[in-house]
Amino acid sequence: MSFGTNDHVPMTVWCTLIPPDEIGKLVKYEEELRMVNQTYEDWLVSMRGKSLVGTNTGMLLDRIRILMINIGIACAINRELAEEIQSILSTNLRKRALDMVYEMPDEPPDRLAVKETLSAFFSELRFTRDIFPEEEIQKLTPERVKAAGRGEGKRGRLGKILGSMKESPRDVDTHKTIKAAVLESSNVLKRLYMRLLSPDPWGEY
Repeated sequence: MSFGTNDHVPMTVWCTLIPPDEIGKLVKYEEELRMVNQTYEDWLVSMRGKSLVGTNTGMLLDRIRILMINIGIACAINRELAEEIQSILSTNLRKRALDMVYEMPDEPPDRLAVKETLSAFFSELRFTRDIFPEEEIQKLTPERVKAAGRGEGKRGRLGKILGSMKESPRDVDTHKTIKAAVLESSNVLKRLYMRLLSPDPWGEY
């Protein structure tokens, strides 16, 4: 498989967990990538025995965080490489999450408020950190999302979401918005998690 112009990535350093367009920058870490790939396969084995029934946002984030921690262990003393791989994965997971949020409906007004809240949540989500997602989501309101996006040159999916949205009505019930956002966040994370469990985690979904 080729990347960029004439750069070819030898299959000896292939790692399914790394997005194909990112692996080219890691080719010099052949041995470490083998360890990361083995770590990913071990994680897959352990996670495939776990049910999705009754899982919430926090539980799904914990499962992904376990993978991130194990990657750090696999890279041993090469902390910079571990952080680079974790950053690559986190960035691409956030992009996928925002893609899903972008597809959500803008109407009626209460759905728009949920979409704004989720946009803010996933744009800043750190998959390596232990957080209480319900508490983080409760801190977010459509008004704060608008304020955060105004004048800061937000790019990517979040910028498109913020740029295309109408101002949320003031009579939107914040409590209901937060409750719905917590539920929808788990649905988004289930899709991300299931992709990580698939043979082609970065393929079309």
